[in-house]
Amino acid sequence: MTGSYEKKPLEADLEEWLLTGEPWVVYRVLTDVIGKNEEDKTVERVKEALRNHPLMDSIFSKMNNDGYWGKPKDIHTWWPRKDTTFWILPVLADFGFTSEDRRIAKACEYVFSTQLDSGGFSWDPPSKPGDCHTAIITESLSKLGHLEDSRLKKAYKYLTNRQRIDGGFWCKDTGQIGGPREKEPSCAFAATFVLGALAQNPTLRDSEVAKKGVDFLFQCWENRGKVKYAGHDSKIGTDWEKLKYPFTDYKILKFLDVLSQFDRAKKKLRESEILDLLLKKQDAQGRFTPESIINVWSSFDFGQKEKPSRWITFLALRIAKRILL
Repeated sequence: MTGSYEKKPLEADLEEWLLTGEPWVVYRVLTDVIGKNEEDKTVERVKEALRNHPLMDSIFSKMNNDGYWGKPKDIHTWWPRKDTTFWILPVLADFGFTSEDRRIAKACEYVFSTQLDSGGFSWDPPSKPGDCHTAIITESLSKLGHLEDSRLKKAYKYLTNRQRIDGGFWCKDTGQIGGPREKEPSCAFAATFVLGALAQNPTLRDSEVAKKGVDFLFQCWENRGKVKYAGHDSKIGTDWEKLKYPFTDYKILKFLDVLSQFDRAKKKLRESEILDLLLKKQDAQGRFTPESIINVWSSFDFGQKEKPSRWITFLALRIAKRILL
């Protein structure tokens, strides 16, 4: 399957289909797949269309004056997965928004206002931070333009200090080095999202922490069905292979999206069957269809199973480009 992609990375009819999609798809395809720069006039026009799209207006119309969606406590909670700050910001970051947009800037300041003294972010107020929760927020804030913010640097320091013996991460303090559960397997979900945050930081992307984390995720793949990893949704099974967005779960798209950003992982991925599992899901036109959805995102094509999704197709093609080209 990988060979078929190498021969035709983006055929004309597939490119045309993608470029007739919503502006967030067009923007990402132009910059991340075709390779146009941010100063390109077409890219600038698409970004303007993105900011003013009716679906974006619908999202921003629900933002509280203080900069959050839902209720204040929702920055600390996993559910629901729409209309809450914790999940909206990652999606907007993936679409291409940054804090140059005053609405995003306000939302980011609200998120920073919830940061704990440790640098982490709490998933169970008002107790303590979680590795996965902090990682998801840190990755989003990085993409949104806060990489050089001293507050985010503090969050990165918190995360890098949480790596465990096996190279993974886990929110349990008892599992930290020196703790009574230090030798238990880490949480694959947490490790994936911590690496997602590290991938956004050039000073950490090639660090020892990142290298050990990459190796841990490959161990998770090699040990699938043999080792029970700790934490939330850390099993590689049939459901793991289902195409799903937003990235609220430990599944193949997020797994490959993260690993494909690390040079250390690309050769292994070329030799692994993981990428084939993804690419075999293409239809005859090279398109991908969501296989698991979150109903509250049904206004977007990745929230519908009935037909191919331009956004899911873009994500898959970007992964393949990173690994193969």
